[in-house]
This record gives sequence, structure tokens and C-alpha cells, in this order.
Amino acid sequence: MSSADRIASYFPTRLAAVIRWDDADQAYQAVRAAADAGIGSVEVTSGTPRAFELIARLRAELGDRCRVGGGTITSAAMAREALAAGAEYLVTPYLVPEVAAVAASAGTFLVMGATTPTEIATAVAAGADLVKVFPANPVGGPDYIRAVRGPMPQVALWVSGMVAISDISAYLDAGVRVVGLTTDLFRPELLRGSRWDDIAGLCRSALSAAAPVAV
Repeated sequence: MSSADRIASYFPTRLAAVIRWDDADQAYQAVRAAADAGIGSVEVTSGTPRAFELIARLRAELGDRCRVGGGTITSAAMAREALAAGAEYLVTPYLVPEVAAVAASAGTFLVMGATTPTEIATAVAAGADLVKVFPANPVGGPDYIRAVRGPMPQVALWVSGMVAISDISAYLDAGVRVVGLTTDLFRPELLRGSRWDDIAGLCRSALSAAAPVAV
């Protein structure tokens, strides 16, 4: 399987719904709403209470309908715990070589965080399947991605960090392979109000924004 096909198998809609929330039950309901809306891939961050239990539950319930990854993985021990829970891919917020080693040993898809061109190149050398440019919007948004891709067009990029649904098409046009959405998808007021239908509606809007952009 080519690198492009492998990425597409983990992120079929070119979107990742990233949950970072302080209530485990609300986080579960929000992720279920996203998966039911067809988002295709969700990242459960380790900052969410009982994150690894949530990963295991979602894997059991969602089956092949939605990929489930473990996010904000910052140590080898966390990586192993996420994989034991059933995480299908691992996401780091920055360069973490020991997580790369665990992912390589397990044959697990790895998304490694980076910001500068040097960090991006280091992540690729460490074995990242995707490099997560974080925080994408504060460092320059789509224009920054275009500048980075100039000397390294072959690097597969994911963006997260204050990315809005309205930014999706611009990032995909700039050559990003996956767009990660956190607070603009899982809006705090919607989680607090248990407004799962509204979250599903935002997911459908995000899918519509991603759909017209050619791969």
C-alpha cells in the first residue's frame, strides 16, 4: 500500500475530529455524534478523563465505521497504554522520539507534531506517517503551509491548532492531507448543553467543506 493510500485508509474524509474535554461522558457522546455524522476518524486526547477507556469503548462500538486514535501521546508508556486500549494510530503534540520507537515496533500509524521546517524534517526522519503542523493558524495558516511545502512538497501534513471549519478548504487547497478540528467542531457550549445534534450538524458542515477539494 502506498503512503497516500495508507493515509486515506486512516482518514477517509481528510478530517480528524479531535476531542479534548474534561467530562468523559460528554466526550463520549460528542465523539459518537461525530462518528454517526460520518467524520471518519477521531482522535481521543490523553487529557480527556479516562481517555484510554474511551478509546477501548469506541473501538468496540464503532468497528470499521470510524478510525479511533490516541492523541497527546508524550511518552512511550502512554503510547503502549493507548495501543493496549485499541488505538489505531498515535498522535504526538511535538517531537517525541520514544513514541516513534513504540509506533515503529508495533507497526502503528504515527502522526508526529512539529512546527518549523527543521522539526518537520526531523519528524519524517523519525518515521512519522503524517506530520502535524501545530499550532497551524497562529504560525501563519495556509500561507505558512504553502511556504513550508515549497522545499518539501513530498511531506504529508496534518494541521491542527485553532483551525476552523471555514479554514478547511483553504488548507486542503494548500496541500494538507488531513485537517484536525477541535474546538470549532466540539464547541464547549454544545458539549455542556448536551447538544449532540448540533455537533453532528457541524460535522456535516465540515464534511461538505472538505468534499469539493481535489486530492
